Amino acid sequence: MNERSAEAPLRPVVLVIALVHLVLGLLGFFFLPEANDAGRNTLWIFSATGMLNVIRTVIGVLGVAAVLKPSAILAYCWIVFVAFAGLTAFGVLSAATDSAGDAVNFGWADNVLHALTSLAALTVALLVTRRTRRTRVRA
Repeated sequence: MNERSAEAPLRPVVLVIALVHLVLGLLGFFFLPEANDAGRNTLWIFSATGMLNVIRTVIGVLGVAAVLKPSAILAYCWIVFVAFAGLTAFGVLSAATDSAGDAVNFGWADNVLHALTSLAALTVALLVTRRTRRTRVRA
């Protein structure tokens, strides 16, 4: 059993994470400020600001690349975990204060999405690490 087999069953989970963020990021670029209330660009229930769209698009593209190269899944999941844990913490503070000058403009739906993404990435990273260690111990 080689190291790539540790990531293989988890590739669909990483692909779902990547595609959700890629779709939200790309669609967010089409929602202009004139179509919504002042300072509130939304895509369904999620915020759609320029910075957030770039973050989501980059995470989505990196995720698709990681799925195509399974050895990158572990690094991708740790990066996503750290990034989205930070975004969740910032987003909770941002949504709780509701400051008008906030460039990212997080809402509670974004915070839930980021927290779930962070937890999913952590779970995948821990499972890959665990399976890789088991493989090394057996060999």
